[in-house]
Amino acid sequence: MQPGQIIIVNGTSGSGKSTTCELLAKQSKDFWLLYGIDHFLAGTLPAQFGHHGPRAREGIYAHPADEQNPNGPLRWSFGPYGTSAFATLHEWVASASRQGCNIILDHLMMIDPPVLQDAIWRLAGLPVLLVTLKPPYEVLQQRLAQRKYDKKLPSDILGEDAVRIITDRLDRLRPWFYEAVYANDCSDLEIDTEAHGPQAVRDMIEQRLSTGPGTAFERLRARYPHVAPT
Repeated sequence: MQPGQIIIVNGTSGSGKSTTCELLAKQSKDFWLLYGIDHFLAGTLPAQFGHHGPRAREGIYAHPADEQNPNGPLRWSFGPYGTSAFATLHEWVASASRQGCNIILDHLMMIDPPVLQDAIWRLAGLPVLLVTLKPPYEVLQQRLAQRKYDKKLPSDILGEDAVRIITDRLDRLRPWFYEAVYANDCSDLEIDTEAHGPQAVRDMIEQRLSTGPGTAFERLRARYPHVAPT
């Protein structure tokens, strides 16, 4: 059985990755599975282990990027469940491809924590096209300022003040996210979504895919040697 094509669309919130992935899946004549980091974090990862939860230190937790400045910008780190959860996400994608299914995943391909490094080795031997959507930081800020927080709130965990707590935490995480998600400079395709709208972005990805398999993951495996789990 031929493995299915994997498209990973990397970008921060507001970059347009979810819209792009939905257009790719909807407009293609081929069969594509669709999954994304927002659904994974909000619908798959148990809320108590997410960065708003009481057991975040075991999962995904937000903490000061500079421990000497506790009220400053935040960053993510992973506990053991966070590491294993992302490894499982990548194994799911690999499994879908090995079953012959094409799959589109919108993602946060960070180097620290080593999300990117885990993905490149778990998807080794499979056809992967890595696309990065990167508008200017100021554009992202404008888009996110206009966005309403309409996701299900963990008010049972954070109480009635959940919106303020989450908004403050996300605002303090945003500068780090931009640096962390775009720290990798190796992609098959990088697109400025200020200059190109969702349909144009979708068409550019389709065009790149028609020229042959991606090579970014192969180049990244040369950059980040595989370390066997201990």
